[in-house]
This record gives sequence, structure tokens and C-alpha cells, in this order.
Amino acid sequence: MTAAGVLTLGLASGLAGFTQGFGGFGSTLVALPLLGMVFGMRAAVPLGCLMALTLNVFLATRHRSHVRRPALLLLLAAALPGMALGAALIGHLPEALLKSLLGAALLLLAGQSLRTGLPATPAGTGWAAAAGFVSGCLGMCIGVNGPPVIAWTARQPWPREALKATLTTYFLLAGIGIVGTQALSGLVTRPVLGLYAAALAPLLGGLWAGEFCCGKLDDQTFRRIVLLLVGAMGALLLCQAGAGLLAR
Repeated sequence: MTAAGVLTLGLASGLAGFTQGFGGFGSTLVALPLLGMVFGMRAAVPLGCLMALTLNVFLATRHRSHVRRPALLLLLAAALPGMALGAALIGHLPEALLKSLLGAALLLLAGQSLRTGLPATPAGTGWAAAAGFVSGCLGMCIGVNGPPVIAWTARQPWPREALKATLTTYFLLAGIGIVGTQALSGLVTRPVLGLYAAALAPLLGGLWAGEFCCGKLDDQTFRRIVLLLVGAMGALLLCQAGAGLLAR
């Protein structure tokens, strides 16, 4: 591995660990663009998924007592039919259109929530089912399953421990299926596993730093930062959609 590769791997894995440790999500959001530039997306995608799975194992185990189990089960149950629909729609809906709509919705939600705060009545089980369904559908169609679930949990009046625990457990269970599918498809190769082993130290160091910084914030400040991250995800999706259209 070149010096540039070592530096990129350390930076990407450290940022991934910090982001996930702080907010409970977002590791692949920051890691994949950096990893893809140096190692190519065929290696970056399974590597990013392995790193996210590792982070979620640690976080879900540590915060397991705070998981909101009824909400988690509802999200998972709703995601299954969404996955079935997504599998049927693959190739029939433009990826750029789906990313544009999702990105715009996330920006609007984050902007409104930052301006008005939490609603008097939190988004209920119907919205949870919708978030899980859309998450499963988008995960199959465009490989992006997190934003709808993150957006729903961010609107709940939960303490940060419950928000992080529920998100990380959801992504842990989803990640097991994703990594398993990638392994069966031959994407988790020996070079990918070598990169993963080299990334573990900065990944776990970033995780510790993110959890440490999160513990220094009050719940209101933490929620505002989570909403800013949701808005950043929306902006990134819009940029990806625009880049896809320009590349045609």
C-alpha cells in the first residue's frame, strides 16, 4: 500500500468511527468518498460496510439497555415488504430521481426541525412504518437505507442514548444481511479484509473519541447536531444525483 493509501485509510476510518460514535450513524457517509478515490468503489463499498458493521456491534452492545424495542421491531417489520418492492423496482426508476427526492425531503425536514424544534406530538407508529418501508425499498433500489429511519428517530423525544441505541441496533441487523450478501457475491475479498484489518485501530480510536465528545453535550445540542447531519446527508444525495445526471 502506498503512503497516500495508508493516510487515506487512516483518515477515512478515523472519521467514520468518530461520526458513528458521536451520532450513531453516518460512517459510510464520510468514509466511502475518501476510500473510493484511492481504492476504487468495488473495494470501498464492502470495506465501508465491514467498518460500519464493526462499529454497530460495539455501539449496539454498549447501549443495548436503551433500545426502544417496539419501535425497532416495527421499523424492521416494515422494511421487509419495502425490500421486496425495491427488488421489483430495480432498474425501473431513475436512481437520480430517487436520490433527488430523498435529498430534498431530508433538507426540508432538517430545516423545519431546526427552526421549530420537536413537534408537540411526535411522529407516531404510522410514520415509523412508512420510514421502515421506504428505507427497505431505497436500500434495494439505490443502496441507501439509512436516511428515512434516521429522520424518523430524530423527531422522537428520546434521550440521546435511546436514539443512538435504536439506530445502531437497526443498522447492525441490516448490516449483517448486507455484508453476508456481499460475501456470497465475492465482494469481500482477501485484499478487502487486509484493508479492514489495517483500518481497525483508527476506526476504534475514532469511535472512542466520538462517544467521548457526545457525552459532553446536553440532549438539545446533540439533537441539533444530528439534524445538521441529516441535512448534510440530504445535500450529499442531491450532489450525487446531480453528478449522475451530468455524467450521462
